[in-house]
Amino acid sequence: AQLRAVARLLPAIAQVAVIRTWSGCEGYVRDMLPVMGRSATTLGLFHAFGFSGHGFQLGPGVGDAMAELITTGRCETPLDDFRIDRFKARRAEMDSGDAL
Repeated sequence: AQLRAVARLLPAIAQVAVIRTWSGCEGYVRDMLPVMGRSATTLGLFHAFGFSGHGFQLGPGVGDAMAELITTGRCETPLDDFRIDRFKARRAEMDSGDAL
C-alpha cells in the first residue's frame, strides 16, 4: 500500500521490486534528545536510549562515550544535557511556575 501511494507521487518507483522492508518502534523522548549517562536511581545502571531514529548514525560515538563513562567513571564528551534526571529538574520548574 505504501509503495502504491509513493508511486502516485513518483511514477518511476512503480517499477521497483521491493524485496525487503523494515518496521519498528522509534524511541522519541519528550524533548527530542536522547538519554545518556548514569541512572539517577539505580547504582551501576547506565542509559543510552531515545535516539529518535538516529541510533545507527550515532551508535559508534555513543558506544565510545558510554564505554568510557562505564569503565573510567567519567567521559571527555559532555553528557550533562542528556542526563535522565533533566526531566525531574524540568518538572520542578513547571511545578514552581518558573517554566514558560
